[in-house]
Amino acid sequence: MTERVERMLSQAPEYYETSAVYAEIQAAQGNEYDTEDNKNADLKAQLRIKTATWGLKYYEDQLHIPTITTDSYETRRGRVLSRWRSPGNFSASLVKTVCESFVNGQVDVTFDMAKSEVIIKFNGPFGVPEKIVDVVEAVENVIHAHLGKSFSYRYLKINELNALKIKTLNETKLNNFASLN
Repeated sequence: MTERVERMLSQAPEYYETSAVYAEIQAAQGNEYDTEDNKNADLKAQLRIKTATWGLKYYEDQLHIPTITTDSYETRRGRVLSRWRSPGNFSASLVKTVCESFVNGQVDVTFDMAKSEVIIKFNGPFGVPEKIVDVVEAVENVIHAHLGKSFSYRYLKINELNALKIKTLNETKLNNFASLN
């Protein structure tokens, strides 16, 4: 019996306490109310991109993004957020916002005017972000066609190894280390 049903039964007159029929009617009504509450909560979740699940297809349709149902919700949300945030004048802050929608912050964006290049540096976790393919595609959709782009990532360096314990070092993925080049 749910909390709502118990509350409904406790508010009934005493002469209904022994009625099994009344208890079943209240249980049915209480369960219907609970179902409606759950549906409303799910609908509210669909109204926010960061919590949407089945509602993502409507955002994707509206923003002309192909719906790829085999991708995770996080990947699809990243695509929607980057497209949602991308309209407007092109700037470093726009590119930064688009990148951060995939990697949850810790991105620096600068311009090298001599090379006509946008430089995107990921300062978060070590190595290449998992969703880098989606990030590159989103960046290509917002930067001007005549600009190049370069990405740099944060790696472990030799002088940072001294601070790590052996156990932590053994558990660290190899692609988190900088190459010798």
